[in-house]
Amino acid sequence: MIRFPKNKKIIIITHHNADIDAITSSTALLFGFGQKDIRARIGVANSVAKQARSILDYANIRVDINPDLENYDVIFVLDVAVPEQLYPMKIPENKEVIVIDHHENTKIRGTEELISPRRKATCELVLKVLKDNNVKITRKIANLLLAGIISDTNHFKFADKVTFKLAAELLNYKADLSFVFDLIHNPPEFSERLAKLKGVRDLDIYRVKNYLIVFSEVGEFEAAIARGIIALGADIGIVFTEKERELRVSARANSRIVKTENLNLGQEIFSKINQIVSGSGGGHDAAGSLNTPDKDKKDEIKKFILERLEEKLGELKRI
Repeated sequence: MIRFPKNKKIIIITHHNADIDAITSSTALLFGFGQKDIRARIGVANSVAKQARSILDYANIRVDINPDLENYDVIFVLDVAVPEQLYPMKIPENKEVIVIDHHENTKIRGTEELISPRRKATCELVLKVLKDNNVKITRKIANLLLAGIISDTNHFKFADKVTFKLAAELLNYKADLSFVFDLIHNPPEFSERLAKLKGVRDLDIYRVKNYLIVFSEVGEFEAAIARGIIALGADIGIVFTEKERELRVSARANSRIVKTENLNLGQEIFSKINQIVSGSGGGHDAAGSLNTPDKDKKDEIKKFILERLEEKLGELKRI
């Protein structure tokens, strides 16, 4: 059981391009601290995703970008699978580190941990932490947690019976389902719409059985484009983005291939990708990601992914 620390300087940190689950779980935990007169801050690596910025407006919370973690006694790490997702932040040694996460093969270790890959969103785990510390689940906290759950389950498409039980519990705490759906609905801006269209301009498509596996290379919005490729009809979308200092890979799979083939992108592919590159990857059943400085190994990474998919699904044919 994770207990709230007292009389210590606390920061809650989460991954780069922080998504809705990362921001809602962090803000809900921050509100829980506030009820107990515990001061804390939220730190984010590099940026907050566009779709999560409305959450900060609703919560009336400001976050620190790339804060110096040496200034804090206790570091809560939320929704982070691998250390690379925190760059350029680095967790100092000899700090109290509390990890709350739902990804497969989380690589960050803490002095205390609540890690459950069976859960569909970090918000599900934060709800337990808040209740364990006798926090009153206000309507705002309930709305935040429900928003994270809905977002990370792709509007309940990847939910299980525990997720629905927790969602019902949050509704009993007066969460407003209609309001939450509006809160997380963020139509893409021009730059994202353009990137998505460019992302499907030159696709590399493979077929196995009745499944379509699609690769793309873009300059930004890799996660959104991977989701967009799925919406267009692919069963797995894998998108590469090359930045100044790193190569990013984002993958998504639809519920059909995940359930029918018992596929887990995070565990079976992305958590093993450090066999060929420095850095590490992770994820869960329907999503995988990689951040690596080895930009010259793009072809090797693609080959590795294809080989792992062939082992799982059978021979892939390029079409």
